[in-house]
Amino acid sequence: MFKPLTLAPLGLIATLGLATVTASTHIYAAPLAVDAEKQQDLSITLYNQNLGLVRDVRALPRINPGQTLYIQDVSHQIMSQTLQVENAGKILEQNLNNNLISVPALLNAYSGKIIQLARFNSVTGSETITEARLLRSDGNQALIEKDGHIETLPVNQQGWRFIFPALPEGMQASPSLEIRSAGTSKASDAVLTYLTQGLSWQMDYALVLNSAGDQLELDGLATLNNHTGVDFRDAKVLLMAGQVNQTQAPMIRQKTMALMAESMADNGAPQAFQDYQLYTLPQRASLLNGQTKQVSLISADKVSATKSYHYQFQVSPSMDRQTYAQKPEIQISFSNTKKEGLGFPLPAGTARVFSPDNDGIRHFIGSASIRNSSQGQDVNLPIGKAFDLTIKQQQTLFEKTYDSFLTGYQLELSNSSDQAKQIEITANFHNNWKVTDSNQPYNRVNASQLRWQIDVPADGQTSLIFKTELKKP
Repeated sequence: MFKPLTLAPLGLIATLGLATVTASTHIYAAPLAVDAEKQQDLSITLYNQNLGLVRDVRALPRINPGQTLYIQDVSHQIMSQTLQVENAGKILEQNLNNNLISVPALLNAYSGKIIQLARFNSVTGSETITEARLLRSDGNQALIEKDGHIETLPVNQQGWRFIFPALPEGMQASPSLEIRSAGTSKASDAVLTYLTQGLSWQMDYALVLNSAGDQLELDGLATLNNHTGVDFRDAKVLLMAGQVNQTQAPMIRQKTMALMAESMADNGAPQAFQDYQLYTLPQRASLLNGQTKQVSLISADKVSATKSYHYQFQVSPSMDRQTYAQKPEIQISFSNTKKEGLGFPLPAGTARVFSPDNDGIRHFIGSASIRNSSQGQDVNLPIGKAFDLTIKQQQTLFEKTYDSFLTGYQLELSNSSDQAKQIEITANFHNNWKVTDSNQPYNRVNASQLRWQIDVPADGQTSLIFKTELKKP
């Protein structure tokens, strides 16, 4: 067996076989093991849905025809069907070696073979080693044949050790890519591009609402997660905002190189790309395996906002004798425009809202989800229920006619705060309907909604009384 030429060992074990014999020269070419020390450049694009795109550039010497490359330090969750290799000659064959070393894997590989059992005696402090044939193992118990007898042995029992004579062929400490190439005429920088699971990101927003409730400070932090089993060091990091359909793998594969070419832009502003938004972090970063990293992505300090109160209920063609006491919903709203202090895409994420008290100390007042918001869209965040506002609702009329139902409702709106407030009341309908009477002006929003904007004085009350006719289906 030829000794492989290791270009940059990092301690990751690859099981190397005999070199490929070339058809033209009949000379054995030693396999090449290429690890992360030969990395010339690295770019990773993270998606919101447990998906990442890796572009890894590795320095290679001249490759002999038919020579095999072992590319180490790749993601343990690589989607091998998406792998593309450039500048390494014509690729004749590529394999993902994912037979990783573990106790269950070793026990399975040595079923029916001779191993050694080591037993430690805690009283004497000595250890004895004997040979036995491993018959099989289910992960918890091992069946062994020793001195003509069959015995059971707990796999994880303290004081016992299994000693295996060698690492089975093909078993390794971490995944590697095995590539057989037609050869190159000179040294080159090979480009590996692949999709992988285990990478993801999401947005977290911190919004500070001023005391008047008409202006926001907005800070958007991107939270990056790496569960691929490998470290990504000094990488250019890009974040794709939008929902990518992963079921159409061929389409993703076809667009991979176009995406990476677009990803090489150096400014940190979001780019519109193939109906998504692509963000580039302004500086390179390392994202280690198992690490969660937060980076500042979006910031705006003077965003015009409004705070409003909302209550919705259903108008149904049935009798309801109950009285309901409800609190209206608090909603923070702003428009994603330059005029209002924003005007750039907002990726979906969780928004947590804070507001200062009379001493300037900020307190958490609620959270809500922000959907992907493009320029010009309105963002509405329901953050909680208003303590000082109460709505008591009851049905005052229900009658059946030949082709309809007559209904009536009364809502008593109370405000115990020292400021006048406006409540938006929305009635929802399933039947065809019309209003026959109302003591407050209203707007027909659409075929299924009726809406009132009602002012409630400070430390006061007001009422909404209306009647409707609901047509029978």
